Amino acid sequence: MLNTFYCSPDKLNLVMGSATATGILVDDFRQIPLPDGAMINGIITNVDVMCDFLDTIAKEYHLQGGATGSNQLLSSPSRIIIQAANIVTKILEVPPVDDAQIREIIRREFTQYEDVSELESTTLYDYTVLNQRGPNGGVEIMAASASREMIEDYRRAFVQATYNVEQIGVGVEALIKLVSLLPQLTGQTYMLAQVEAARMTVAMFVDGTFRLFNGYRLTSELGSEAWIGEIGQNLASMLQFSRAQRGQTELGQVFFAGVTPQGIDRLKADFEYLNVALQHFDLSGVVSVSDKITADRQFDPGMLLFNLGALVKRA
Repeated sequence: MLNTFYCSPDKLNLVMGSATATGILVDDFRQIPLPDGAMINGIITNVDVMCDFLDTIAKEYHLQGGATGSNQLLSSPSRIIIQAANIVTKILEVPPVDDAQIREIIRREFTQYEDVSELESTTLYDYTVLNQRGPNGGVEIMAASASREMIEDYRRAFVQATYNVEQIGVGVEALIKLVSLLPQLTGQTYMLAQVEAARMTVAMFVDGTFRLFNGYRLTSELGSEAWIGEIGQNLASMLQFSRAQRGQTELGQVFFAGVTPQGIDRLKADFEYLNVALQHFDLSGVVSVSDKITADRQFDPGMLLFNLGALVKRA
């Protein structure tokens, strides 16, 4: 069993579960409002406040379970997902070399126009394999760079609260792992839009492989006409950008997570001119839940994509 944590603009999303090569079992979940002064836009601004918050969550969860045996939130491995504007990703094709050499290639790619000595001390690098054989015969990867201080603040907050931190990853990697479980998306060209109350992220996959990712702020009231309008305009901007970058790539459909069926209907009516099929992102074939998640708890996998993807083993 794994714990996965992701901080949205206003909530801590917690999903406990496990994954195989074909599906995900969710044992339990929580969505808890973040404390004031702890975070801004995915970046921890006060480690002590965040640590106290995480400590309280662990104690409350243990008490709700009867406080017998070990505390699963603290004893099980925890994976943390971060999504912030200062995380930079690039798609690269690298030779089929070992991990250390790939990381050196990534470091050189990100620092070629910068002060290397400064970046080496303040930046961390990682990667996810997209294709074992890229267009030119190498290994195609998504490389990522992130602030060392930002990552360290997350690690400190969780470790000081005595969580068993196994891995810290980025949101787009979690999405890549999640869609790999859906055979109907293999080889397809589509966009996946995840909508939260104050933020929207859009990932584009071309012929089944990740290609673009962008995030947008949402400033209107949740569920309002203006909020739906912002979502549609952001989608239009992403489509325009992708077409300018890649020509008239045939985009079959856009999948939405975090938008109600009524909201999708409104998007279809208002943004028909985009000429793409808009539909709900259906995870019912790969996500199942334990008996403790009853219908009254309103489990919506579309609000927990990063957490669900983090349960999947890295390729």
